[in-house]
Parts: sequence; structure tokens; C-alpha cells
Amino acid sequence: MERLLFLLLSGTVLVLYSFRTSTVCNSCDNFVHNTCRKNSGICHPRYPDFACQTKVVYTQHYTGEYLYQHSILGCPKRCVEYVRITKWEKNIFFCCNESYCNSLFKEISASIYMMAC
Repeated sequence: MERLLFLLLSGTVLVLYSFRTSTVCNSCDNFVHNTCRKNSGICHPRYPDFACQTKVVYTQHYTGEYLYQHSILGCPKRCVEYVRITKWEKNIFFCCNESYCNSLFKEISASIYMMAC
């Protein structure tokens, strides 16, 4: 299939095609003391967005503070970034097209951003 694409398409388009299909998204399911405790989330980005979506789940403490619980990785066809807040939980959905989709830095940034809003 790639040989056929090489014959039919220019080199630039072929490189773009190869790059998009070779990305594998990973995410950490749970962080404990700044280390990844469980890392089972892996998927391939799909057409047309070629992005993975990570859902970060926080539960609300009785003080009103949100505490990180876990992350869930998915690769839908269309990736949308949004925040959903319920009575006891806050879910942050964000998109990425990198090999490692969520890290502690991104989660802290997202929670700081949400506190500022």
C-alpha cells in the first residue's frame, strides 16, 4: 500500500501520511507521588483529527478542592476539548497528537487553569 502511495503521490504527502499513522498515544492512568502508577492506555489516532483525547477525572473534597483521581485515554474520530463539572466531580477532556498524552505537568497546568477561570 505504501509503495502504491509512493508511485501515486508526491514525497511530501507520503511523509505526512507516514507520520500521521505512526503516532501511538500513551497516557498514565494514575499518578502517585509524581510517578506513573499504571500505564495501560494506548491507542492510535484516527482520521480526520489524528488526535487522541484524554479525560482527567477529579473528585471534589468536602473543602471544595478538586483532587486528581485518574486519567482515561481514548482516540475518537473527532476530538473536542471541554470541561464538565458535576456536583461531586470535574472532568477535563483535552486533545493531543504527541506520543505521551498526559503527564503530571499537563494535569497541574489544567487544574491551575481551571482554578483561574
